[in-house]
Amino acid sequence: MSIVRTEAFVLKAFRFGETSMIYRLLTRDRGVVPVIAKGARRPRSRLGAAVDPFRRLDVTYYDRPGREIQTLSQAEVLADHRDILASLERLEAAGQWFRFLRALLPDGAPAEPIYALAVEALERLERLPAGRLARWQAYHRAAAAARLGLAAQLDACLGCGRELPDGGPLRLSIEAGGLVCMACAAPDRSWSALTGDEYAILTLYHHPDWTLLEELDGREADERRVQDLVLRFVAWHADVRPPAGGAG
Repeated sequence: MSIVRTEAFVLKAFRFGETSMIYRLLTRDRGVVPVIAKGARRPRSRLGAAVDPFRRLDVTYYDRPGREIQTLSQAEVLADHRDILASLERLEAAGQWFRFLRALLPDGAPAEPIYALAVEALERLERLPAGRLARWQAYHRAAAAARLGLAAQLDACLGCGRELPDGGPLRLSIEAGGLVCMACAAPDRSWSALTGDEYAILTLYHHPDWTLLEELDGREADERRVQDLVLRFVAWHADVRPPAGGAG
């Protein structure tokens, strides 16, 4: 047996027995780890008071090899994200984000890059301007897919390998995993035509610098179509359901 101390978020919670809880944690160092918090539902339990959805936690648990569920011994709140809990729209967005992560990562999967992204995503969600939830949602799903090696190929044609034309029309295949120039695009309905403006926005959704996307304004129609393509791409390649309501 070893004692593990790490950071974590709660992905899911279940009642167990009369007083205990079982949590599926997304941990910084060990990926998804199921733990039991004995007595967490008792009125004076420090564990029960600390462990809540969307809080970033400092947790300690006993790791016993061969056991499916480890034992949580301590939890302290590092960030409570009160602004998320105070807004129904932000709360629903955060809930969809964690359901996505839960579907994306099986128990035991390494998840340090995804954990770091989850920290960034919740911090951004707290200060997100009204009306930008669809942008936040699509961008972070694309970022999660990219960190698992599922990013779309956007810098070269899937057909000929050449750099894509600047500002020219292109076609995107969700199933094939990227873009082709018009010369290589077969007359196939599975290809989605992209204008030069839509391609420029699509590259922002796959850029590691979120601030570039924050500066985008006045292109709502083009951006909504790109959001839909991003969500469909991630759903296909990560084998997860798109969020309810899509990018609306």
